[in-house]
Amino acid sequence: MTLSRTAFSLLAISFFVPSAHADTMRFGPLISQSQAPLQITGLTPIMQDPTLLQADETEVFASATMASVWANTPEYQFDYYHNQFMLGFMHALSEETKFGVWYQYRYAANNRLDGLTEKFHSVFGIDQNGRTEVNENRFYIDYPSDNNDPMEDFVGDPLLSAINLYGEQTLYRTTHHAISLGVTLFFNRVSHGIFTNTSFEQSLQVNYAYQQENHHVTATIAMVHRPNKQQHFAPVKSVGMNGGISYQYRWRENHDFIGEYLISQAKTDSKELGELTSPVHEFALGYRYLFDTSAIELLALENMFNHDNSTDIVFSATFRHRFML
Repeated sequence: MTLSRTAFSLLAISFFVPSAHADTMRFGPLISQSQAPLQITGLTPIMQDPTLLQADETEVFASATMASVWANTPEYQFDYYHNQFMLGFMHALSEETKFGVWYQYRYAANNRLDGLTEKFHSVFGIDQNGRTEVNENRFYIDYPSDNNDPMEDFVGDPLLSAINLYGEQTLYRTTHHAISLGVTLFFNRVSHGIFTNTSFEQSLQVNYAYQQENHHVTATIAMVHRPNKQQHFAPVKSVGMNGGISYQYRWRENHDFIGEYLISQAKTDSKELGELTSPVHEFALGYRYLFDTSAIELLALENMFNHDNSTDIVFSATFRHRFML
């Protein structure tokens, strides 16, 4: 009994007492991506911080994400859920050179977020935009097509099964500023279901970081090249732009608060798809708890400005751990 109490006490101390390294350990921006209907079937770059990782240092991470999609216009209707699991690592070969690999699997699954979303909109007086006029927990896509038949009941179908290879080179670094150049190679293969697709895509991104005491800013702008073929039932453009900015505030030694803004250029210019030809704006609010060399982060992501071309609400949890090889 004494041994059990001692172990419990040590565990409690590790969770609630600030560690000796937490005040200097940084994990950069949230591991977040655009979750908009057209963006989720292809490469969506992740913001990277060029000030992170020392030579021979490695970070591993695992995340779980659930999202609710609701987009309702005269041209189309998207009403479904999707979940994602992502697992990967980033390793620093030197102070200037890094590489990483991560795998992501995204699939349609009933995570029952409709009721929560409706209550949130009701409490804050936000228009339901037709949500209460249809059944909850649907899997339904209706879009302009030759046969005009909507897609229904596709729960369980994979949306994405992709591996990402990333390389980064730091170009400039001072005490407070850093700039790096990153390249991502992305291969996706979904072999069955209504989202069946195989694609090889690439992105080039510029990353910037600024750090001053408890304040940390990261920004990324990326250009994505993709095959000129159908994705998610829409013809997509071969080149697109993505960007994002992250602000992190170290509230206490073990606590970070993070706000992020993501913007994605529309993947299609098909006039039949209305609002899907407009840019996607998303805002993420996150909290990170830091342990000695690990972190747990939670985020909620909402669409902004245009509510008919992006995901309604997203929740994600990520575990990150850093060690020396």
